[in-house]
Amino acid sequence: MAGFRSITPNININTQSGQLRTELLNTFSRLDGQLSQAPYKLASQNGPVGNAGTAETDLMSTTINFGTLSQIGTSILIFACGQTNANANNKTLKLKFGSTTVFSSGAIAMNNKDWSLQAEIIFNGGGSQMSYANFSYNGGTSVVDTNTSSESIANNVILKFTGEGTVNDDISIYYYKAILLN
Repeated sequence: MAGFRSITPNININTQSGQLRTELLNTFSRLDGQLSQAPYKLASQNGPVGNAGTAETDLMSTTINFGTLSQIGTSILIFACGQTNANANNKTLKLKFGSTTVFSSGAIAMNNKDWSLQAEIIFNGGGSQMSYANFSYNGGTSVVDTNTSSESIANNVILKFTGEGTVNDDISIYYYKAILLN
C-alpha cells in the first residue's frame, strides 16, 4: 500500500486456518501501529498566499483534531517560509495555536526579504502546552520566542499563520508543513 512501510515479518501463508487468522491479526496490529506512529504529516501547503490590505489575514489554517496531542511530550513541529514585498511597509507574521499566539514577529519593515520560521508545540499534560519558535530573515537577527499555553485538546484546535501589512501581499507564505512527533 502506498505510504506504508513494508510489514515485517512477512505474513506466513503456509499455515492452517487458525494460524492464518493469528497471522492476519498480528499483521493488522503491526499496520495499526504504523498508522498511529509519529512522525506523521498533519498538514502542508504550497503558496504563495499573501495578506490582504491592512487587516490581519489568515495565510494558512488547519484543524488539529482533538486528542492529537495525547501523550506528554508529543509535539507538533512546524516549518514555514515565505517572502515580503519590496517596500518599506511594516509587516507582521504570527503563528497561533487556538487563541494562543505562539509567535509574533512584531511590526518589522522587511524590504524584499526571504523568511523562515520553525516552531514546536509540545503537550505538557492536561490542557497545558509549551512552545518555541525560531524566526529569521535575510539580513535580520534571528528571534527565538518561548511560550506556554492552555488550549483544551479535548476539542479541535486551529493552527494558523496570519500576516498583516499595509498593502496586499506585503507578507506571503510560500510553504508550510506541520508534523506530529512522539
